[in-house]
Formats: sequence, C-alpha cells, structure tokens
Amino acid sequence: MDMISNLSDDLLLKILSELPTKDVVATAVLSKRWKFLWMMVHKLDFDDNFKRYLNEGFVNDPPSNYERFLQFVDRVMVFHKAPVIETLKFKVGLWCNTEDMAHWIRIGIVRCVRQLEISHSVEYYEEYDQHSIILPRSLYMFAKLEVLKLTNTIVLDVPTAVCLPSLKSLHLLCVEYKTDECHCRLLSGCPVLEELVVDKSRNISLPCFYVVMPSLQRLSIRDTWVDDFASKVVINAPSLKYLNIVDPAGNDISCLSENMPNMAEANVNVSHESPDMVMRSLTSVKRLSLCLSLSASMLQQHIVFYQLVHLELCVDALKWWELFTWMLESSPKLKVLKLIKERLCWSMNPIEGRWGQPRSVPECLLSHLNTFEWKYYIGGEEENKLVAYILKNARQLKTASFSDFEEISMSK
Repeated sequence: MDMISNLSDDLLLKILSELPTKDVVATAVLSKRWKFLWMMVHKLDFDDNFKRYLNEGFVNDPPSNYERFLQFVDRVMVFHKAPVIETLKFKVGLWCNTEDMAHWIRIGIVRCVRQLEISHSVEYYEEYDQHSIILPRSLYMFAKLEVLKLTNTIVLDVPTAVCLPSLKSLHLLCVEYKTDECHCRLLSGCPVLEELVVDKSRNISLPCFYVVMPSLQRLSIRDTWVDDFASKVVINAPSLKYLNIVDPAGNDISCLSENMPNMAEANVNVSHESPDMVMRSLTSVKRLSLCLSLSASMLQQHIVFYQLVHLELCVDALKWWELFTWMLESSPKLKVLKLIKERLCWSMNPIEGRWGQPRSVPECLLSHLNTFEWKYYIGGEEENKLVAYILKNARQLKTASFSDFEEISMSK
C-alpha cells in the first residue's frame, strides 16, 4: 500500500479509472491521501446489477438494493469534482426510470462528459418492455459530447432541432424510436460523425432506415429479427472505409454511394434476393467477407473488384459455389481466398447439383492467388472438383490448408 501511495496523483487516477465506481469510492477509507482522490477520477461506471436481483427473487417489488444504488449514484455525481468526465457509463435495469436517468444525464452535461454509455438490461425480459427510458431533450443539444452508446429499450424522442457538433461515434443497439423520423433527425444533427453502429433487430415497425452522411467512415448495421415484415435500409456514405452489414432478416438494402474510393474492408451477410446495389458500391474494397447468394441481376452486370486482395466466402449461403465462381472472375488481383462458415450458422451446406468451373482461367489464379484456405471442408465429389481446379490453375499458390469440423473443434 505504501508503494502505491507514493505514486503520483495522475498515475493513481489512471489506475482507479479502470475500476468500477463503487470500488473507486471505497478507496476513500484507506488513508487521508485517498480520502478525496476518487473525486477527481475521469471515468464513472455505475452498474445496479439487475440480473443478480432477478436471480435472488426481487422481481415483484423494487428491492432496497436499487434504492441504495440510486442514493449512491446521486451522492457520487454531486460530490465528484473532476472538471471533465471523460466516460460516464450506466448499466441499469427494471427499476430505473426516465426521471432518474434524465437527472444524471443533466449533471453529466454540466460536467462536460465526453463519452456517455447507457445500457438498459430490461431487454432480456420481455414482460418488462413497458419500462422504457426516455432520454432528456437536452442531450440532443450537447455540444461537447464525442461518443454516445445506447443499448436496449431506450426511447429516442428526438426534437426537430438537434446539435451534436462534436459527436464522432454513435451506437444505437436495439433502441426504440418515438416516431419514424427520429433517427433521421438525430443523424442530421451529427455533422462530423465518423462511426455509426446500429442494431435494428427490435424495430420491426420502422419502415425505412436512412444513413445519409458524407463524413461517415465506419458503418455497421445488424438486423437479425426474421419476420414477415421487412424494412428498407438506404445508405449514402461516400467516405466509408469500413462497412459491416449483417441482415438475415431479408431487408431491402439500397446503397446509393456506388463510388466509395476509400473503402478498405467490408463484411456483407444478407439474404435479400437482389444485393447487387450493395455489391456495386464495393468495387474499391480491399478486404471482403461475403455471405449471400448470387442473384440473376448480379450475373447480368459487369462488376469488377479491381482492388480486392483478400476474400472470405461463406459456404452457408444457398448455391454459394455460383458466387465463388463469379467472384473469381470478378477479382483480378485476388491474393487470399478463404472459404468459411458463418459464425451464427453451423449447418453443413454441401454443393447441390454440379459446380460449373469458369469458362476461362481467371486472372487472379494465373498471376496473384497465393493462399487458399477452406474451413469445415466436407470433401464431397463437387467440392473435390473445386479444390482440384484451384490447385491446378493457381500458379502462384504458396499455401493451401483444409480442415473439417472435428479438426477445428479439437484445436479449440
């Protein structure tokens, strides 16, 4: 303890910032040196441990645990003295209400919080969905906020005027929108936003999700809610460097930025019948992961991936081998080719029917491909034909590896 106490205040504050706030405050009893040190920590992390309450049976009535948590947060927020709170995190559950959260957020705004994260654990218990938290409107006019992360049954009642001039990263995970226009209002008020992460799995009633942002560099959209209702996703972000779309729900995805010269990496996992609009926007990508079925409209178009050097192709999609052939023909500079299984799906999908090899040997096989890898290789007749074709025609091939399910399981 004496050795730690001899460290500088700046170093001690960095150490304390890695601990939960309840543990940080507890250090006040160590000595006079530590009595007020916690008040200057730049990171506050509050967790009311809602899941533990459920396991202990405190479901029907609000337990005294939350009352103590409420008093603790109020006391810390009032006595905390750091001029700037770099990170303010809340993980709350059933008994946290809009008034409590709004009060804490307003204090955070006064204390110039840079990163705000709110996670509402109610998502895991559908019978409590009526306990949503509505964020205060003052949050949408917070000029100094740089990172905002919201998760689960948090309602965005976005006003007409939004001004978040410093916000660079925004995560909207399974949140709710008061109206269909709320997400557009929010994004339009973020002129320098660089990263947007969206999980719209719970928003089955949202007819269209627009992402029209010239400054955006990283975009991740996820929707796993498979339902008869499919919404539309419209993307117009010409400055994108990274794109991640996971959408087995079958939404209509339209990518209006056909030319994205800065695109470096993309992961596309969709079940839509015509993903050609997305594929046309990826012609400058260097690393690409694909899990989709080749559509008739894609076959009719001449799409060339001139910069693509690394391709991972999912063998779970229907008739994936047709996409495999099409990508070989469309990627003249391809160096690394990996056939993998999508992490969320473990069903084997061997080639049904016959694999048709390219009409002529693709340029990537003749001049560039040096690595070929196949995970969860089944070894059927058509799969063997495909492998034999690669090994025969890939003149620059240096490494080829194959593994089945049992081999991978043993290695793990």
